Amino acid sequence: MSKRSFEAINYMLRPNKNVERKLIVATLKKLQPQFDIPKFRYVGFGSMWFSDFVLVHRYLNICDLITIENQKSRKKRVEFNKPFACIEVRMDEAAIALGDVLDGKQSIVWLDYDGPLKSAMTGDLETAVGEMVSGSMLLVSVNASVDQLRNQKLQGEEVEANVYLADICENEELLNSELRLTANEFPALAAQILHDRIKSAVLEKKPGCEYVPIWSYRYADGVTMVTVGGMIADHMDRDKLRASDASTFAAATGRELFDIDLPVLTEKEKRALDKLLPSEEGLDPRRLEFELRPSEVAAYQRFYLEYPIFGELVG
Repeated sequence: MSKRSFEAINYMLRPNKNVERKLIVATLKKLQPQFDIPKFRYVGFGSMWFSDFVLVHRYLNICDLITIENQKSRKKRVEFNKPFACIEVRMDEAAIALGDVLDGKQSIVWLDYDGPLKSAMTGDLETAVGEMVSGSMLLVSVNASVDQLRNQKLQGEEVEANVYLADICENEELLNSELRLTANEFPALAAQILHDRIKSAVLEKKPGCEYVPIWSYRYADGVTMVTVGGMIADHMDRDKLRASDASTFAAATGRELFDIDLPVLTEKEKRALDKLLPSEEGLDPRRLEFELRPSEVAAYQRFYLEYPIFGELVG
């Protein structure tokens, strides 16, 4: 019997996803005092781990938390594992739940799919945008492996990857995307598609507002993933966003793809590296007692404060 993702993966122990969450939370902290982040509502897919919920509550002091779970057979398990009393569990399909949980309140919504790009093309995104108010933020994560486009069928016949992509995205311009359908290029294309999808939804459903991109992350803890997101903003909230510290935060790159590519380290290796940091000159891989590529050393040095501690429960 195949396992669902939450049963196969401990979401708290993936270093790149772990760091991604922390960078998103760090960005949100930099939106204060322009935005009263503790008063926001956070809506996500907590699953069994609630890793993002722990960070949002602990570091942003958000107490209005809602997790959406569509597998009704796991209701008791979800309720049992929720780490705080202030988390409300909503058992429903996302497209239905998102229609009434936002309630006209400034919100942060993270549609954190572990499935392919097609997962974000089901209407959830548009439903969320339609219910969000200015100042709210939407993030979307999907699998960005190009293999998801291979050997696919439409109307019973196998089609080329570009044809399948154009069909699921309802965008004929993607028929000309063949050169970008590679392992290296597709994540950037997937991020672009998601940003454009959010932008179109905002233009259609939120007159007087625009979509301001904030996040574009690529990472891999096994499979390549992308996360994009930004703010739905009227002119006042757009100006507040630009005046905030988030506008100059290195990890808030707008539409520019930001790679999170950390090495998997043992606890002993992590301790050895930490003893050498911080370092103005940069770590020299030749000084280490174990093998790491220069790119791995550089990546760790950049994010060593965010790198998860072994057994860390924050996620």
